[in-house]
Amino acid sequence: MIKPLFILGVFLINGIVCPPPMRQQAEQAQAHDNSTPQPGAQTQEGAPVEIEKNEHDGRHPSYQFAYTKYLEEVVKILETDPKFNERLKNMNEEDIKAGKIADHIDDLPQEVFDKLHRAKFEEIERLRKQIEEQIKADGGAHNVQMPDHLDVQELEKFHKEDLRKLIQKTVADMNKMDDQRKEDFKQYEMKKQAEEDHKLAQMSPEEREKAKREHEEAEKRHNDHEKLKHPGSKDQLQEVWEETDHLEKDQYDPKTFFALHDLNGDGFWNDFELESLFQLELEKMYNETNPDDDMKERAEEMYRMREHVMKQIDVNQDRMISMQEFLNDADSQNANPPKQEEAWEDLGQKKVYTDEELQKFEKEYAAQQGWGEHAYDPQQVASEQLHPQAAQQPPQQQVHPAQPIQPVNAHAPPPLPVHNAQPPVQQQQPPQQNLPPVHHEPIQDHTKDPTYGI
Repeated sequence: MIKPLFILGVFLINGIVCPPPMRQQAEQAQAHDNSTPQPGAQTQEGAPVEIEKNEHDGRHPSYQFAYTKYLEEVVKILETDPKFNERLKNMNEEDIKAGKIADHIDDLPQEVFDKLHRAKFEEIERLRKQIEEQIKADGGAHNVQMPDHLDVQELEKFHKEDLRKLIQKTVADMNKMDDQRKEDFKQYEMKKQAEEDHKLAQMSPEEREKAKREHEEAEKRHNDHEKLKHPGSKDQLQEVWEETDHLEKDQYDPKTFFALHDLNGDGFWNDFELESLFQLELEKMYNETNPDDDMKERAEEMYRMREHVMKQIDVNQDRMISMQEFLNDADSQNANPPKQEEAWEDLGQKKVYTDEELQKFEKEYAAQQGWGEHAYDPQQVASEQLHPQAAQQPPQQQVHPAQPIQPVNAHAPPPLPVHNAQPPVQQQQPPQQNLPPVHHEPIQDHTKDPTYGI
């Protein structure tokens, strides 16, 4: 496979390269969490859609979109033309990422274009059926979005604008999925903290202090590990050279090292190949048999390391590291060696959310769980546990449970007495307001009802 063209099908690597060690456990841990709020998957091409993660196959949760099959087919067809591939070899990768590669498809043989036309036609048919189903489900076309991974202005044939749109859409959706992954992990961490705070609030002071001590001891055990080497540093890579490749440290050669870890031999390091370099560092912090270690955090730590090294070495930002980019970074590190090895700040030392974000989340989560307004306040929870009826019944009902208060109308005549304090004979007397004012008895002489004061 010609390596520049491979940028088009970066996600296809996931089916070729085996996952690095311990990856399956991390991915399984992520797959088990279904309670974190997730954005609704869109049926149109307006947002990326991840495939269901199979917790048994151990594969990386690859970048999958509604148009993945179409993308795979286009890449496969373009790979069949040697002349097109030859042009790509001398093309700047950043231009390929921007879609400028599309300007070079006019000279493709007719048989290649015929295949591309058929691929586009099949994708249009898929979209047509999908839109029909959505209109039927929604009762109208108000939620239909126009696809932007192909050119809808020209439906009869595949041309350069189709390829340009396909590349740009794929790169944009991959970035969106990374952003969503980070947001999902933040929600997961805040949920863990909210449940822990609520659990502590339900305990007695003695139990709460004991639980806090146990939690602090667990965190201390987790953070008590060997100092982590900075991902992508010469020291970190040399450790892989020694411990994983079983080669002598003084024989470290960047070019050989790159080739050893270019598992599919395409001349680039992809996400899988890069993440495999961090397993030694991750094993210093996380052990799947240790209850103090969270495998979801292990997976996120691996992603953070990969993104950090990509930002450091991937100059053209094509989401892959070429051998030349790697050698340039190695030369830069040799020319400017750090005076002191920079330590890596792991998730145990860094919160992924702010106090304000947690406070807002806990309030919403407590309402969602039906925990009440004081779900995290130990004193209020203790008070409600001691006086459950006082917390549930209004004061009026506690004083006179048999006589609920009726609404008062200021313009209505006073209610009839409900007690026997007033003689029955008075109930047969004509209404007081019909007697001449000079003859009726004063109101203060009447017996007053103790409930209403009338």
